[in-house]
Amino acid sequence: MAKRIVLAGGGTAGHIEPALAVADAIGRIDPDIKCEFIGTANGLESLLVPQRGYRLRAIPKAVMPRTLAISVLKFPVAIFRGIARSRKILKGADALIGFGGYVSASAYLGAKLAGVPIAIHEANAKPGWANRLGRHLARLVAVNFEEVRSSWAGSVLTGMPIRSALSELAKLSNQERAKFRELHAKSLGLDSNRPIVAIFGGSQGSLQMNQAVSSYLASRLEKGDSKLQIIHAVGLNNPLPEARSDYLPMAYFHDMAAIYGVADLLITRSGAVTCSELMTVGRFAILVPLSHGNGEQVDNAMALVEQGRALMVNNEEFTGSWLQENLAKVAATAAHALEPATLHLQAADRIASLVLENLLGYRTGQKE
Repeated sequence: MAKRIVLAGGGTAGHIEPALAVADAIGRIDPDIKCEFIGTANGLESLLVPQRGYRLRAIPKAVMPRTLAISVLKFPVAIFRGIARSRKILKGADALIGFGGYVSASAYLGAKLAGVPIAIHEANAKPGWANRLGRHLARLVAVNFEEVRSSWAGSVLTGMPIRSALSELAKLSNQERAKFRELHAKSLGLDSNRPIVAIFGGSQGSLQMNQAVSSYLASRLEKGDSKLQIIHAVGLNNPLPEARSDYLPMAYFHDMAAIYGVADLLITRSGAVTCSELMTVGRFAILVPLSHGNGEQVDNAMALVEQGRALMVNNEEFTGSWLQENLAKVAATAAHALEPATLHLQAADRIASLVLENLLGYRTGQKE
């Protein structure tokens, strides 16, 4: 009978994209293994997972309440329903791989009750509550940050599974990257001889970041300063500002390899996936962490700041005035490409191999 592996992760692309990369890697090792996903019916995974050809099985979303509110009463009901549903889905499965997020805690407990071996991947420098629970139940714990590996005994540093297009970008020579940048700048109507700054705040955009950019552009127009060129993803549900010769607004960056390849400087949030991608492609960034969750974005950003790969700005301080005062100076120092980090290039394949070896008893490169 064909092996079946269930992957759990949902809510944000930071949980879903790495899970999809690992599922793809498992398929490359053994195409006979069936991979399917546990997620929520209304999260981003409900779009991304089926698009990649995988089955998604929905369970209730269980969000850990952080304040005293009605959600405190709803949480136990949601998580128990999630555990029951997960246990049913996992019956007969050969392994569960969890990536944190709203559904993973229920999936971990459901797998434990169903007798299914567990592996987890922790993407953040500051782990969330689901994976803090999951690591005590797991046979294999893979992590993205050395700080977590050193504090979680027995864990394995694998890096972050990232998109194959970014891995290919990271492997280009300096000459090839310069040509890549020139071609993509031209396709966007930009001048490859002038600095390019890319700004994005996630799939839904960021009101704070959008307002800061708008204020900065208004001031720059008054001064007639247009040396920097800006490409800006405002978010899928936000109105698109008027384009200018030095400012190109978009709803969403669909081709991230092109964006990373064309930009000299990026301004973005500091989710774990974004930070890992920045390290892999060797680009400097201004990181504006969100303080939601357990504050993991601040820790993610600090890891890059300490490596000289980023500058961190508090969300409240990121304004048009801050950009007027600092953007040109930061862009000037960020023009030189950083050394790409190789840790993440083979992360998906390594996690897939570790799962098959440690949970399913495969020998490297061989079926059981």
